[in-house]
Formats: sequence, structure tokens, C-alpha cells
Amino acid sequence: MKRYPNLAEAIANTLESLRNEKEMSKSSLADFANIERCYLRDIEKGNRKPTVNTIFCLCEALQADPIDFSKRVVGEIERLRK
Repeated sequence: MKRYPNLAEAIANTLESLRNEKEMSKSSLADFANIERCYLRDIEKGNRKPTVNTIFCLCEALQADPIDFSKRVVGEIERLRK
């Protein structure tokens, strides 16, 4: 299986960027996505990789399309590689 060494950081950066664009606090995003605040904090720190289900819940809470989210993550991976 191929490894993506910057995946957790790319997800973290993308999620934080989207959350800030929507002017949401971590606490409110966690509440809307129905996930633990500490889990969201760990995702945004790049310490945990969210499940696909969690990504969909976060996207729904952010009113973001999961495909667009994924494209932004891929762009962030490419940016971090440089």
C-alpha cells in the first residue's frame, strides 16, 4: 500500500482552513459534526487521521462537498511536498 507521509498534516491544514472560512470554533464544529472535541483537536493538530465517516460528518457540518474537501487535501499534500 502506498504511504502518504503528509496526509495527516494536509487534512489538518485543510480542515482548519475550511473551519476558519466558515468562522466556526472547534467546539461548534465538533458539536455540529457530533464528534468529540478532543478528536477534532487531534485531527487539526495532525495527530490523528479521521475516518471516512468522520470526514463526511465534518464536511456536512461545514456545508462543504466531500469531493471538494478531498481535492483541497490533495492540493495541500502537493504544497507540503515542495
